[in-house]
Amino acid sequence: MNDQRKTKKQLLEDLQRERERSEQAEERSLVLQEVSKRVAAAHDTDDVLYLIVNEAVRLLGTSIATIHLLEGNTLVVRVSTEFAIITPEFAPVVEVGEGKYLTGHVMATQKPLSGEEAAKLLHPQVLRAFEEQSRDPAAIATVPLLANDQSIGTLFVADLTQGRRFTEDEVSLLSAFADQAALALEKARLLNEAEREKERAETERERADSLYHVSNLLAGAHDTDEVLELIVNE
Repeated sequence: MNDQRKTKKQLLEDLQRERERSEQAEERSLVLQEVSKRVAAAHDTDDVLYLIVNEAVRLLGTSIATIHLLEGNTLVVRVSTEFAIITPEFAPVVEVGEGKYLTGHVMATQKPLSGEEAAKLLHPQVLRAFEEQSRDPAAIATVPLLANDQSIGTLFVADLTQGRRFTEDEVSLLSAFADQAALALEKARLLNEAEREKERAETERERADSLYHVSNLLAGAHDTDEVLELIVNE
């Protein structure tokens, strides 16, 4: 009889935990949709970058977020939240490659990394900065920014709380957000490029119009003095 009551109690507890997990998953899904919409609505690259790091810390209830983007063959910091240390000592340029330092490794493998495994790959300068400020080096997670299956950078998050470990669900949530963020970044980049190209084309058109106007004036001039006067006035 006691065993039956115990079994029923366990079943009820299991059901309760499952319901809580389901509710949390639904809540996170709604939050992710809301956050992704805000990021997708931004069109300027810098605006998108700042939105990503600020929404990432809000999404996970953490303190720090940093984005590294690929420039040539290396990763460089493009934006960080205010609590992050973004001095050259803390955020060195990182070479991309499997087994390289954390962000370079995640960029190359296109797989997230967190906790103690991530801490093992921290750059010595970064690790030293953590130690100097008595921060927990394993209270971190890094996920790739993937746009159309191509790595364009990484999203790094960290917490100031000692002992904080990002759960598998949290890392999955961050990865899903990073996927949406990467697409928004790529869209913003293309829009910015298109805008710059439009401005260049407009400048070239104005120059061509001016040249055509001056050429017509010069063609109608009849003596040297008149030509010189036209050149000075134009």
